[in-house]
Amino acid sequence: MKAVIIGGGLTGLATAYYLGQAKPDWQICVYEQSHRFGGKVQTKRIDGYTVEMGPDSYLARKQDMTQFITDLGLGDKIVANATGQAYIYDQDRLYPIPGGSIVGIPTEFIPFAKSKLISWSGKLRAGLDYFKSPYPKQGDVSIGEFFKYHLGQEMMTKLIEPLLSGIYGGDIYSLSLDAVFPDFHRLEHKAGNLVKGMMQAKQARPVSHRPAKGVFRQVDGGLASIVDAVVAKMPANVRLIKNCQVTQLEYQGDVYRLGLIEKEQVKEVEADTLIITTPPRSYQSWFIKDKAFDAIRGMQQSTCAIAIMSFDADSFDAPIEGTGFVITRTTKTPLTACTYISKKWPKAAAPGKLVFRTFLGKPGDQTVQDHTPEELGQIALRELRKILGFTVNPLWIEVTQLKNSMPQYEVGHCQRIAKVKDHIHSTYPGLYLIGTPYYGVGMPDGVKQARELVAQLSKN
Repeated sequence: MKAVIIGGGLTGLATAYYLGQAKPDWQICVYEQSHRFGGKVQTKRIDGYTVEMGPDSYLARKQDMTQFITDLGLGDKIVANATGQAYIYDQDRLYPIPGGSIVGIPTEFIPFAKSKLISWSGKLRAGLDYFKSPYPKQGDVSIGEFFKYHLGQEMMTKLIEPLLSGIYGGDIYSLSLDAVFPDFHRLEHKAGNLVKGMMQAKQARPVSHRPAKGVFRQVDGGLASIVDAVVAKMPANVRLIKNCQVTQLEYQGDVYRLGLIEKEQVKEVEADTLIITTPPRSYQSWFIKDKAFDAIRGMQQSTCAIAIMSFDADSFDAPIEGTGFVITRTTKTPLTACTYISKKWPKAAAPGKLVFRTFLGKPGDQTVQDHTPEELGQIALRELRKILGFTVNPLWIEVTQLKNSMPQYEVGHCQRIAKVKDHIHSTYPGLYLIGTPYYGVGMPDGVKQARELVAQLSKN
């Protein structure tokens, strides 16, 4: 049996790793277009710094990722983030995010009442949700409309939207509630409304007397260590091939025929099983005659940039409190967030240094598309100076542009993907689509899909 995996990001590598173990008699090839494996995972090591130019961590509750890292022998390298106060920057001022809020939803009265971020009228409107009924419309709805119904426009603008936009990189008035937060409909119907549901969910959590740990996890040495480990431990029946572009893809005579360009040579290979883990744009040249794939080809993708800069701590001439901040969309700046890496991940920074990781790319803003990486670094520095009030120059700035990099799960996403998967199941035996376009944009989501797919194939 010959299997081909297209895409050498973390999802593709995890699939190859688990499939190679489960099917030692299969011949498995992974084709990656770029010059390296790992996809968005990209760690740079600069003068004693560990700098993540893509994702910098994952949620601890997503255990598939932790299990994967442990399987690779790196379990003792997993570290939690340092905890601290996070802020929201709104109209030239930093406000502490109210304690007891979950994705911006208040679950405790006193911290929310004391917050100066939200006006008293906004607090009253949010509090009225305690007496409201569940969202009245049936079916999928945008995250923005759902939370606006429950908590009001001010809470959306000043608290929920900046928190969620920073995670999903898009317009939350377009993003699907069922795809991103599938449990919220169930939660509000079970409790009667959203606030009651969140309060009950918080009370149901087991009480721990241990010191609080951060909710994020990293690997000492950087996330690229995971990529290096899985490549090094790949089963013998798996071949990893980079600098290889899949230009054509057809299903003919019960096999998949792939046209490749590898080292400037045109090749053709066949596969009995084909697993695709690549972004939506890949399908622009695949399955062209099949309109069912238009739902993937037409998927919107957001664009952002990450600018990381370092300063000498002794000469930095402004106070730094907490672990970072997110920015309201109505504030006039192309920045969306800033994390103080040297506080959140102390081991990532050299001693005596401050490291800031800033994000650019609001929905509808063309700053990232219209500027070079060097220009974006200077824009980020200029905006940070306005917000934090420092004047010193950075020791260095590193920028990565992630154009069309984050698939947007717009309203109706689950139904569209289910329709595509049903079509594939009935039309293309041995074809499987996993990765960010489908059921989760984070690293753990890709690893989970890989593990589940291999479990499915192991039964056959």
